[in-house]
Amino acid sequence: MVKKIYDNFEEMIGSVLFVVMLIVLIVQVSAHQGLGTPLVWSEELSKLLFIYVGYLGIVACIKDDSHVSIDVLVNKLPTRVQKWVYTFNQLLILAALVLVFIISITIVQNQAHLNIVTLQISYVYMYIALPILTLLMIYRLVERVVKEWRKEKTRGVE
Repeated sequence: MVKKIYDNFEEMIGSVLFVVMLIVLIVQVSAHQGLGTPLVWSEELSKLLFIYVGYLGIVACIKDDSHVSIDVLVNKLPTRVQKWVYTFNQLLILAALVLVFIISITIVQNQAHLNIVTLQISYVYMYIALPILTLLMIYRLVERVVKEWRKEKTRGVE
């Protein structure tokens, strides 16, 4: 049970946040169309939820290696070269994620003094998604690469 939660953490949290976002948007549209009074907070809340849902989706894609890749040329290379290209691409992705994490810390610090007026919370709650979920992306990328490396190593032994 715990392993299932661990393995599907991103999908579960992302799904719950997506449903909450959908409910907020339905309430927003209903209030605007039915009552003629828009809810000013609902747009900001749905934007905040959308950011987290989007980043969790990226984490899930990194975890499953299901992100978009153009491999037409790579597939024509010999298998050994394909493995090197794949490893190089994973290192590039890792380097980019580390860079995004470092930059995101400054971004969060710069937003600390601003508030989302309609929600009465700091913009930090919106921008903190970037460093936190980038760390989760790095973790899931390293975890997947290590699993693949171990699988490859055991295949080579047999």
